[in-house]
Amino acid sequence: MYLSLYRKWRPKVFDEISGQEHITSILKKQCANNRVSHAYLFCGTRGTGKTSSAKILAKAINCENPIDGNPCNVCSACKSIDNGSSTDVLEIDAASNNKVDNIRDLRDEVVYPPSVLKKRVYIVDEVHMLTDHAFNALLKTLEEPPEYVVFILATTEINELPPTIISRCIRFDFSRINAEAVKKRIEFVANEEVILLSEGASDLLARLSDGSMRDALSLLEACSNGYSGELTTEVVRSVLGLASDEVIYSLLRAISEKNVPDAISIVDRIHKSSKDISVFIDDLSVVVRDIIIEKQLSKFGKSQKVFSGDFDVVSEISTELLFYISSVLEETQSRISKYAMNKRVVLDMAIIKMCDRSISDSPKALTARIADLEKKLSILSATGIQRQDTEPQPVFVQTSTVSPQAQGSDEKPSEHSKAESMIEFDRMFEVFEFLSDQSSLCAFLKLIKVYINGNEILLCGSSFNIDMIQSQDANKILVDAFSSVIGKLVTIKFINSENTDTDTNQVSLIDELL
Repeated sequence: MYLSLYRKWRPKVFDEISGQEHITSILKKQCANNRVSHAYLFCGTRGTGKTSSAKILAKAINCENPIDGNPCNVCSACKSIDNGSSTDVLEIDAASNNKVDNIRDLRDEVVYPPSVLKKRVYIVDEVHMLTDHAFNALLKTLEEPPEYVVFILATTEINELPPTIISRCIRFDFSRINAEAVKKRIEFVANEEVILLSEGASDLLARLSDGSMRDALSLLEACSNGYSGELTTEVVRSVLGLASDEVIYSLLRAISEKNVPDAISIVDRIHKSSKDISVFIDDLSVVVRDIIIEKQLSKFGKSQKVFSGDFDVVSEISTELLFYISSVLEETQSRISKYAMNKRVVLDMAIIKMCDRSISDSPKALTARIADLEKKLSILSATGIQRQDTEPQPVFVQTSTVSPQAQGSDEKPSEHSKAESMIEFDRMFEVFEFLSDQSSLCAFLKLIKVYINGNEILLCGSSFNIDMIQSQDANKILVDAFSSVIGKLVTIKFINSENTDTDTNQVSLIDELL
């Protein structure tokens, strides 16, 4: 009889459980020292080894010739548990046996000792599916079972279990298996099954498994069935209906260049190739997330090393734009799943929205537009804007205080030296929390430098950013915010740190971009 790969290669001993050494080492020691508990609770995401560990534990408890806590797998007890013929090891699916009557039947059976093995073991899978009455019926038996009974409960939703159940068990949390361990297991199985597998394909399968060994082996089986050649990255993507990295990079490049025709054309090719739109949106979201993480890790000299193709091109996209793309994709996927709308139409509208940031007035869209502007200004500045030969001096502009009448009409000669003595203000995150309902103001505050000297707050930035802040009648708001954070009354000063001769050129560029 044909067995799927994940069943055929199910671990037989604790040492074969991948990525859960923190659990298997304890279970081995308990079995070796004959100090097995009466109830265990295995929790974690799918495919992380909960059920496999439960079966191995049942074998180790009843094995006639255990080896350092591992079952021997050759004695009659181990064989009967492996082939499912043992009447003393019972697997119960709580999803289909979740009523109180089912648990009452189990409670009545517990009083009978095992017929052949040393202990009777009940493996209750997806135990969170039991009803409240069923849990209540299980409590007393779970707390004080007969000495020859062991309960092993497994669940993917630990939060749905009553605390009274959790407190009666020894709990083990199974973590997602890391990609390297999954890849190693995939390559081992592929070698044993004589499946030609490229390294890129094994990397991709490990990433797609999301820490689930069962999913990884199922994906390997799906890709290898009926295919006799080498499984490459392209073959895996084709079989699983995934878009290639090059297609995703091309789409991101078109979005960053605001090239709507190219972006729509790429989506059209994906749609015509029968790729699922929802799956493509998920893939695109994952790539955007990976690019953002890679850009941040690169600042610390680190790398994920999971990219292929022309990654250098998309790595130049601003982080602000990537965050905006991510938010639009999340909104798009939510609309599709919630309202079951025409996927192609919704994606096309999202692509246009991502290409033309002026369509959206969200804070993330505004931040992305500002990032575009700063990039264009830096290019313009490097390619021909003439600056004065002398170093531009800070120009003091309007000062906002609680009592404007108290101000003199002339600046004191010592203002410049006072500005130079100011230190950078390092509590801006508290100011942003105070201004949480002023998203536009916060967006521009993030683009300037903030200094403090005594009771004076100095906001230093480009004339554009300062003008945008002042245009929102933000003086009193800023005084209130900084005074609240610092704990004393402050005054606000603005400084234009740019050469004013370049303002005219920049304003025209700003008008063009915005």
